[in-house]
Amino acid sequence: MSRASFIVVATAAAVALVPSAHAQSATPRMSALSPASAMLLTRPESSAYRVTMAPVAPAPVVPDADDDHQSVAGRILRSAVGVGVGAAVGGWLGYFGAQVTNSDWARISDERKTSLRQGYTRIGVGLGAITGYFLRPKPHVSRLPGLYNIPARTGRLLLASSELRRSVATNALEAVEMGRPEWIKQQRSDEAARGSAPANGPVESTSLVVYVGDEKVGAIETLRDIAIPEISELRFYDAHDARRRWGTNHKYGAIEVVPADASAAEDTAAPAGR
Repeated sequence: MSRASFIVVATAAAVALVPSAHAQSATPRMSALSPASAMLLTRPESSAYRVTMAPVAPAPVVPDADDDHQSVAGRILRSAVGVGVGAAVGGWLGYFGAQVTNSDWARISDERKTSLRQGYTRIGVGLGAITGYFLRPKPHVSRLPGLYNIPARTGRLLLASSELRRSVATNALEAVEMGRPEWIKQQRSDEAARGSAPANGPVESTSLVVYVGDEKVGAIETLRDIAIPEISELRFYDAHDARRRWGTNHKYGAIEVVPADASAAEDTAAPAGR
């Protein structure tokens, strides 16, 4: 076998043996901050409930010199691992390949054998290092749901404070039914088609899900227990955005409740963050 043929064989073997890129994790990505405990306390003067948990917002991502340093160090480490493993595999194949590619190995002198092994090993190390660099471990890139890549709720996806205050509704569910009936149109249509048959399964598959920040409150009917003065905004997420926001499938989407006191706190803290 010629030297050119050996090079082709060694390259193919190195590609097969070098570890491939790490598989990406499927663990759901968590919010940047842990939510406070959600409590709905009964108001003595009515049957409505008071929302006392502030919505959870992710901490702003601020570029950090340490992160940049870790990123560079990670790239160097991954390159070193790829090149090192590739060179080792290539050198091993070259050393033993020297004998395979020479049919008259038993008849040549020891000096010639040593020379051939050294030459083939150097070729194997070089090819393996190059192959290992291109097949080096890749950085982990999460494709899981996250709050940062979801557009802000505007237009018909939002029931703002001004519109809620003008509404004649007495609770959040009535406000949705009057002001944004399209949010619950599909669910109500399916309920009508189902008739009196009970809906089975998790709440995400049977109803719009109500959240306060990252805390799940319950099905759409829980909005009936939240009085208008206690909320600042209602934000709608369709099935796609709800899955990206909270990490699970939502057949009908979700509604996020923003308490009035939480909105005021955000407005107060905004100038300091600018």
